[in-house]
Amino acid sequence: MDEQGRERFGLRLQLAVYACGIFSSGASNLIWVVVPLWAVSLGLSPVTIGIALGSYTFLPLLLSIPGGALIDRLGARRVMFLFGIIVVGVSPFYPALPWLSALIGLQMVAGLAISMGWIGAQSLIGQRMRGEAVYAGRLAFATRLGALAGPPIIGAIWDVMGPWGAFAFVSLWTSGMLVGVALLPRSDEEAGNTLPPVTLREFHPRLSSYREAFGLLHLAPILLVVVISVLRQSGQGIQSSFYIVYLQDLGFGGTAIGTLLSAFLVTGAFGALAVGRLTRLFNPFWLLIVATTLAVALITITPLLGSFLLLLGIISLRGAVIGIDQPLMLSIVSRAADAQSQGRAVALRATANRLAMTVIPVIMGGVVEVVGIEDAFFVVGGTLILLLATLALLARKSPALKA
Repeated sequence: MDEQGRERFGLRLQLAVYACGIFSSGASNLIWVVVPLWAVSLGLSPVTIGIALGSYTFLPLLLSIPGGALIDRLGARRVMFLFGIIVVGVSPFYPALPWLSALIGLQMVAGLAISMGWIGAQSLIGQRMRGEAVYAGRLAFATRLGALAGPPIIGAIWDVMGPWGAFAFVSLWTSGMLVGVALLPRSDEEAGNTLPPVTLREFHPRLSSYREAFGLLHLAPILLVVVISVLRQSGQGIQSSFYIVYLQDLGFGGTAIGTLLSAFLVTGAFGALAVGRLTRLFNPFWLLIVATTLAVALITITPLLGSFLLLLGIISLRGAVIGIDQPLMLSIVSRAADAQSQGRAVALRATANRLAMTVIPVIMGGVVEVVGIEDAFFVVGGTLILLLATLALLARKSPALKA
C-alpha cells in the first residue's frame, strides 16, 4: 500500500478496530465455556441445556439483517457502544437469576448484543478501511488470538471464583470493546452530525431492511460469498458436532482433543495474515472457492486418519485454509457493497452462517443414524464438495467474477 494509504489507516484506527473485534467475537467463546458449566451446576437436563445454548443464536438469526441496517443508519461506532453496554450490564445477572427461563432470556439478549458488536467490527473494515484484504486478515488474526486466550482464562476463574467471578470476567472482557469504540476516530458523518439521532424507533426491525439486504444478492460477488459462506459453515458444522464425538470414539481424551482444536485456531490465525499477499497473486473469487473446497475436503477425510499425528497435521492445515477464507469473504463483501450498505452486507453473510450452523448438525445427526458416524463424514462432506464444484462451474460464466 502506498504512503497515502498508510496515513489513511493509522495505528489508532487499526488498534481500535482490532480491539472491537477481539472483545466482541471473543465474548462468544467465553459464553460457550461458562454457560454450559452454569447450566450443569443448576442441574438442568441435557435437553434443557441444549435449549439454553441454542437460544444464544436465536435472535441473531432473526435480527442480524435489521441490525446491519441499523449500523448503516446510525454508524458502527454508536451501535457497538450501545450493545457493548448491554453485554457488560446483563452478564452479572446470570448467577443472580438461577433458573431456566432467566437463563434463556439472558442468552437471547447477550447473543444478539455480542453478535451486533461483531457485525459492527467487521463493518468497520468496509466503512473505514475500504475493504482491504490485509486489514481483514489482521482482524481475523486478532480475533483468533482472543479465541485462544479467553476460554482458558475464564475456565480458571470458574475453578477459583465460581460463577460470580466467571460472569464478572465476561463483563470485564466485553468492556474492552467499549475501550476500542472510545479509541475509534469519529467518522465524517459523526463529525458533521449528519447521522440520525438514537431513538427507540430506530431499533424497530423494518421489513425494508430485509428487502434491501437480500437485494444485495444481485451483486455477483456478494451472492458468491453468501453461498460459499453457507457451504463453508456447513463444513464447520461437521467439525463442531460429530468431529469431537468421533475422536472420543477413537479413544482420545480431553487433552488430545483440546490440543487438536488449539492447533486449528493457531494455524487459522496465521492463515489470516497471508490473505493480503495471496490476493495480490490470485483472483480472490477463485482463491475463495479453492480454499473452501480444500477446507471441506480436509474435514471429510477424518475417518481415514487413524493416528494423532495425522489428525494434528490435517486439522492444522484445515485451520490455515479456514483462516484464509474468513477475511477473504469479508474483503470481497466490503468491496462489492457501497458505503451505505456495509452493515447489511456483513449481516447477510452472518445470517447465512447462523442458518448453516443451525441446520447442518441436525442433518449430520440424521445421516449418522442411517449410515453410521464414519460414513456420515463422506456423505455430508462429499455432498458439499459436489455443490462447490457446481458453484465453480457457474462462477466461470460470470463476467463479474473474472476481473
